[in-house]
Amino acid sequence: MARRLGTSITETARLLGCSRSAVVSIHAKWINDGDTSRRRQGVGCPRVIKEKGRQRLSRFVKQNRRQTVAQLTDQYSPNASVSVHTVQRTLLDMGLCSRRPTRVPLLTKCHRRLRLQWSREHRDWAMDEWKRVAWSDESRFLIHHVRWSCQGTPSARRTVVPLLYSRSYTARLVVAVLYFG
Repeated sequence: MARRLGTSITETARLLGCSRSAVVSIHAKWINDGDTSRRRQGVGCPRVIKEKGRQRLSRFVKQNRRQTVAQLTDQYSPNASVSVHTVQRTLLDMGLCSRRPTRVPLLTKCHRRLRLQWSREHRDWAMDEWKRVAWSDESRFLIHHVRWSCQGTPSARRTVVPLLYSRSYTARLVVAVLYFG
């Protein structure tokens, strides 16, 4: 990035805290290949999950996003010996990570219709009218349901959903919860 902004090789090496020759070799590799993070061929242990296996794993995840890594491992290799950790590392390498689904209130069609009707009736309210409203339903609001609890207290059962980092919430990644009643 510093080279792209026009700083010298010596200045870039000083900023990064590495040798000048390291900056020259990485910069040359980036100019020639366009990538500096590629795995060198023939170095290290060969990968257990090849490219076709990665595509299969990706397809399994997209078919059912609510599977655990252990279930994905069993589905991927019922007879072969691929560890759960290998599948986990492969999923992370592919950009898939586990997330808890967002919990939203369970709304029926009637609830949605009434909410829409209420919002349309109050759409044109001025700030003075909103200031007269007493907000007193005593609900506890949490952003993405992050809770702090004491050590040793039982935690609720959690569903972990593999999902792409860049994806926003979709209907399949939401769990409807009945809070009252």
